[in-house]
Order: sequence, then C-alpha cells, then structure tokens
Amino acid sequence: PALSAVIKALTNPGDRVLVQTPVYNCFFSSIRNNGCEMISNPLIYEDNTYRIDFDDLEKKAADPKVKLLLLCNPHNPAGRVWSKQELIRIGEICLRNDVWVVSDEIHCELVFPGYTYTPFASLSEKFRMHSVTCTSPSKAFNLAGLQIANIISADADIREKIDKAININEVCDVNPFGVEALIAAYNEGEEWLEELKSYLFANYQYLKNYFNEHLPDFPVLKLEGTYLVWVDCSVLKKPSEEIVTALLEKEKVWVNEGSMYGEDGDNFIRINIACPRQQLAKGLERLKHAFG
Repeated sequence: PALSAVIKALTNPGDRVLVQTPVYNCFFSSIRNNGCEMISNPLIYEDNTYRIDFDDLEKKAADPKVKLLLLCNPHNPAGRVWSKQELIRIGEICLRNDVWVVSDEIHCELVFPGYTYTPFASLSEKFRMHSVTCTSPSKAFNLAGLQIANIISADADIREKIDKAININEVCDVNPFGVEALIAAYNEGEEWLEELKSYLFANYQYLKNYFNEHLPDFPVLKLEGTYLVWVDCSVLKKPSEEIVTALLEKEKVWVNEGSMYGEDGDNFIRINIACPRQQLAKGLERLKHAFG
C-alpha cells in the first residue's frame, strides 16, 4: 500500500515505471493498479550473482514517459545488497533524466557479514530530495500482520501528495498495535535482531552446503541480505511454475516460482529460510527426493 500510494502521488495514468527484474512481484501490481506501464531494466545474471545493466538503465531512463524507478535495496529475490558505488550510478542516471527513485528498503536490517546496507537517500542531498524511501519492521521483526510501514520524503510538497494518495487509497488509518510494535522493535530489538541475523546466515550456509553435497546441479546464488534464497533450476528445463506445482503436490513443500518475479526469473525458485533449522532440513530432504 505504501508503494502504491507513492506511485499514485508521483505519476499519472499512462506514465512508465522502471523496475529491475527479477523483482518483488507486488511491484508489478502496484504499477498496474495505478494505470502505469512497467518497463524492465533486467539485472545481469553471471558468476552466481546479479549486477545492474547500467547501459540499459540509462537508455530506458531517457524515455520521457518514464517518471520513476522502483529500487529494491536490499534486492528481493536476487539477494543483493547494493554497494554505494552502484547506488550512486543509479542516482546519477535518474537525476540526469528527471526520474524519481522510490526505494523499497524493507529488508534493510537483514544484511549478512561482509556487506553494508546504504540508504539511497543518504548518499547526497540531491538524491535525498529526489527520492522517497519505504521501510517497515514487518520483515526483520516478523510483524507483517500488524500492517505498519514508514514512508520517508524530504520534500514537503511530495509528502502532501503522498498523504493525499494514502487517503484516496483509504489506507490512512494505521493499526495502533502496529505503531507500538514498531516503536518497541526499533528501540529495544537490536540484541534480538543480531541473534536473528546470525541464525539466518547459518541457515543459508546450511542450505548452501546441502545443495553443494546433494544437489550440485542447482546453483545457489550468493545471499548478501534478506532471508530469501534464489536457486537456479535451469538444469530441469521446465517452467518454474511446473516445478513448484510438482513440489507441492508430490513432496508437500512449497516454494515460490521464479516467474512470479518477472520472466527473467523463470529458471529459478525462491526459498524462504526464515524458519527453524529443523524445518529447513526437512524441506531440503524433500527437495533432494524430488530433484535427486
């Protein structure tokens, strides 16, 4: 709802919105529901990770109908935590072409050893004034059911437009329990969060080692942040939706098909590792039975 309200505030029906696919599937519906057209700047898959195609981004941002870029930082489902250098190049391209950056930073707390989360708006005053940032405690603190989020904009006029869009979309009244939970999470949750990150990173290492030993034909992409692991299933030569349906029906294990996140994701599945390790191990055994 936050992203949808920001899109409504910054665009008109018929405008175009850039996304970097494969990307969180609700980006597509938020763009479509506001009467805009989605334009993809596909990420480049190589060396077991993704990088940004800046030449393609420059070309597409130059389209006068493109009004904003939905940035996913850290990126779901690619697992990237974008570096300062990458974010600066994105910002410079968008500034040159008068494209607003709307940065979805909902996974910002979930970053693993060796990587540093950088808020896009923190990199320069121009970026701060030409962007909107969305955050929420719902991922890191498991509070999605309380439906609370933050929309951060330095521009008073843009804040007014967003406030109007929130009211038009009738999501202006937040859950009071969510407010209290947000305050508690941000003020008192640091120790718990550090333990969580250690546990999630160990889950990722467990999964990666399991695939290396038992399912070596299925590359597991490097996970820099989030709790969502992206696995290359191209060896099966089947649509990801077919793979997921078979896993659910035959093994009673449910993962996400890569095609949910754009056609660039169709050779992949997404695995949520935010669970007890015993449950993860059981799920991996079922994957092995299906794929082995």
